Amino acid sequence: MRVSLPDPKEFSECFTEITGEKLNSDVTGITIDSRDVKPGDLYIALSGRRTDGHKFVPAVELEGCSAALVSAFSEDCKSIQQIKVGHPLKTIGQIARLWRENLGIPVLGITGTNGKTSTKELIKHILSANMTVHATEGNYNTSIGVPLTVLTMSSTHEISILELGANQSGDIRYLCDVTKPNHGLITNIAPAHLEGFGSVEEIAKEKGELFLSLTNGSAFVNYADENVCTLPCSATKISYGLTPNCDFPADIISEDDGRLTLIIDSEEIPTDSRNFTFLKNVIAAASVSVTLGVEWDDFRERISTFDPPKGRC
Repeated sequence: MRVSLPDPKEFSECFTEITGEKLNSDVTGITIDSRDVKPGDLYIALSGRRTDGHKFVPAVELEGCSAALVSAFSEDCKSIQQIKVGHPLKTIGQIARLWRENLGIPVLGITGTNGKTSTKELIKHILSANMTVHATEGNYNTSIGVPLTVLTMSSTHEISILELGANQSGDIRYLCDVTKPNHGLITNIAPAHLEGFGSVEEIAKEKGELFLSLTNGSAFVNYADENVCTLPCSATKISYGLTPNCDFPADIISEDDGRLTLIIDSEEIPTDSRNFTFLKNVIAAASVSVTLGVEWDDFRERISTFDPPKGRC
């Protein structure tokens, strides 16, 4: 994984504030993979189960990498600046948190068992019509992917949409500490990845950390999921679902040709999709987009230009 930095000078100042070390030159990108390194990058040496990133420091030096964040020095390197810290991954998270705090733009965090990436992409598509949107690339939703994504955020962005993943207890709390979300959406909670949590109740508790972390924003609550709608929350709740007792009540109508149409809060939203799961993502996206100021006519237009997944679910 590699990201380019929008403001190398500002990054250098954040880096110095967190590490106490000054970079010899401004870095233009950050990578954790020696195969992706470009001249001027900062290489983060991570120690994993299968390999130790420190053994690749000499290789990234040869590729023109200007600095490496390490927990142990490589004695074979002469030109690359090595900054030693106790825990490189934790350090880059602290830098990302400072970066996010300095920018102060609204952040929407999205988590859930399924549908995180597709819902993120849909909301990004809708909001991009009238806003400069920053968002997670692909599914970079891990403890390393999220901090690096945050560091691509700039003052030109008006909102950031960040996908937050969890493989074990504590992941969502950590990612929320880094990203400081204002708004949050939990797509659903289902018995997947039980090996990391043990039970659906523990998964709900983990995902629910997002709602507990919110400040000055809204929690978008899926009333169709009983595990989500009962979660405690520190923000204003905006509910959506397939029942009339929510803020964005929806019906799904199957047309004669199999295409699906949504009726959301009396607004008709035609789609070219036959995928019921996609329609549920549209309901979630409507609750976010309209709450953030998108007009229904604009919402309809953006849905019509989005390429939905094909088939049925």
